[in-house]
Amino acid sequence: MARAFSRRLRTWFTRQGRDLPWRATRDPYRILVSELMLQQTQVSRVLGFYDRFLTRFPTLDAVARARPSHVREAWRGLGYYARARNLHRLAREVSPPDGIGIMPDDPEALRQLPGVGAYTAGAVASFAFERRAALVDTNVARVLRRVFAPRLNPRSTKGQRALWDLAKAILPRTGRTTWTHNQALMELGALVCTARVMKCDACPVKRHCLTQGGMKQGAMKKGAMKKGAIG
Repeated sequence: MARAFSRRLRTWFTRQGRDLPWRATRDPYRILVSELMLQQTQVSRVLGFYDRFLTRFPTLDAVARARPSHVREAWRGLGYYARARNLHRLAREVSPPDGIGIMPDDPEALRQLPGVGAYTAGAVASFAFERRAALVDTNVARVLRRVFAPRLNPRSTKGQRALWDLAKAILPRTGRTTWTHNQALMELGALVCTARVMKCDACPVKRHCLTQGGMKQGAMKKGAMKKGAIG
């Protein structure tokens, strides 16, 4: 089931996925910038800042050499300025004075960097280095819960741990395929399996979805009850 789920999801993404600038690169710095900007910020808003910020700070070393106030200035308008401060701290930490800054490719090593949590570490490892790494953000958590575990409480510690275990269990076998799989999971949650509306008719994995199956069973039961009442 997990393999079939992933195959259908990846096929859908290949045809329907949005053309976003950070999906066209494997540069870990550019991936990191996109992931930090996308935290609690809509894609449409990030698109107006992403290229402009990278033009001013094209590399991690450029961020490290800059004054913190200049990095915050370039971030102005996006809000949540702790993200800009963390990016500057991270750049200073990985960029030696006489060398080129290199980000680690391992999720656990990435998590040791300023401002990098479990999701961001998984995203950078997967999207920049094509590592076979799981990631769970709000969209991914929603998709996984609805498809595989409708009764799970995503707000509980146990529920969150279960969602990460699910994300790891359904990963494809290779890192390259995992890149597409993870992008597709996020895209499905952003465009189809949204918080406000479940667009089940447009969902590529509805045949595998336990929530959709439960809805169908409920509809069939209601139909049977109505027939019985009429008869």
